[in-house]
Amino acid sequence: MYKSKIKVKKMISRYLKMSVLSAVVVGLVSCNKGMDNSEEEQKIVENEQAIEKYIADSSLSVTRDSQGFYYSTVTSNPIGTKAAVGEEVTVRYNMYLLDGTRIWTSERDTVKSSKFPFYTGFRFVLPGMELALNTMRTGEKIKLLVPFYLGFGNYTNVLTGYSTNATIPTYSPVRIDMEFVGKRTEIEQINEYIAAKKLTVSERTSDNLVIVKTTPVTTGDTLGSNKAVKIKYVGKLLDGTVFDPGTNPLEFTTGTGRNNLITGFDRGIRRLKTGEKATLILPSAIAYAKNGVVNSAQTNFSIRPYQPIVFEVEVL
Repeated sequence: MYKSKIKVKKMISRYLKMSVLSAVVVGLVSCNKGMDNSEEEQKIVENEQAIEKYIADSSLSVTRDSQGFYYSTVTSNPIGTKAAVGEEVTVRYNMYLLDGTRIWTSERDTVKSSKFPFYTGFRFVLPGMELALNTMRTGEKIKLLVPFYLGFGNYTNVLTGYSTNATIPTYSPVRIDMEFVGKRTEIEQINEYIAAKKLTVSERTSDNLVIVKTTPVTTGDTLGSNKAVKIKYVGKLLDGTVFDPGTNPLEFTTGTGRNNLITGFDRGIRRLKTGEKATLILPSAIAYAKNGVVNSAQTNFSIRPYQPIVFEVEVL
């Protein structure tokens, strides 16, 4: 039932690092206790004993995954679909210590669910949650039990900005009631944005660069390559969040590959004419791809991995 020492050390090395990043992304204040392999191994044994006691006391029927988490299916949906890497997934969850203390929830303010790109390696939720999502289809609900190395790690965590005011003790196993609400590909996100904004698309390329000319110019040629341009712009996420206010107009030469611009922005500008205003919608493949952009404080993403973005531009 218990892991060999070699496997334990591998899990500690792999998953504790993920737990630390999860804590940063979801907004926790954490205090590292320091690591000692013999102590970690003992805590894993104690976690498994605590989890198995909880299962027995609750008369749960569970599946134990080889990666260390336990889950019980509450609602099954055989016709649902699984998420692919980079798709935006929406989950609802409530998280508890094994004594029943609620410590975390997706239901904050008016937000009833959590949305994040799936399985990017950046862990926007706890490692155990993302691993468990691999087993789930849309519409399904599970009770999930995770040991500390798939949860909050060997950290004491204090919640910030939530009404529970709970402290998560070091090495705590946790229970998570989780629902896989739905998922969207990048193309679906872009299409829904276009529909919601009632945009008239001027051009859409085979790789889904979308150009909406809001102030078209009917005469003259498009800019093309090797043109010195001056562009007024604002960069936004699809939800309207501004990630780049474009305080100063951007000056560069189009199509040279030497301007450090993301591919989709340069390509979109080349399709415009002097004096035109347009909305450029870029899928991540021609924007910031699987890495995204971390904010200046290095605490979260201003642009998440696999996230489509929008530029409102004017060719001056």
